[in-house]
Amino acid sequence: MSVSAERRDRWRRSVLAGQGCYYVLVGLWPLLHFSSFASFVALPMNPFQAQVFGAVILVVGGSLAEAARREPPGTFPTLLGTAVASAIALVSLFWLPRSPAVGGIWLFGEASGLWIDVLIEVAIAVALVLLYPRPLPERGRTTTRRR
Repeated sequence: MSVSAERRDRWRRSVLAGQGCYYVLVGLWPLLHFSSFASFVALPMNPFQAQVFGAVILVVGGSLAEAARREPPGTFPTLLGTAVASAIALVSLFWLPRSPAVGGIWLFGEASGLWIDVLIEVAIAVALVLLYPRPLPERGRTTTRRR
């Protein structure tokens, strides 16, 4: 493995570990203290929705944190982390501007913490896309096509 591939794997493991820890904390929050979670989110929801979301994010976070311990972490955890971060960011970007809690002021208002989460999710997704493992070129093969 080349030095740049090793460095990329190390960074990818760090991003996956950070994402996993972040998701474990975010997942535990609605399970342990729904009222503070609901006031932070400032969007209409019921405890069932929030706790199902929390449980799913908790499991994904634990899986990503465990995958980050492996060397190299593999492509599936990278795809999972990218997909989940992208999905959360896209859903948030769709619903937050339509929320009465935002009050028409972008990044300021009751739901401003969710905009910070959107930025975190986008940063995670972009980092994992950039750190996605690239296939190594096969040795001894030419790159010219046969006719």
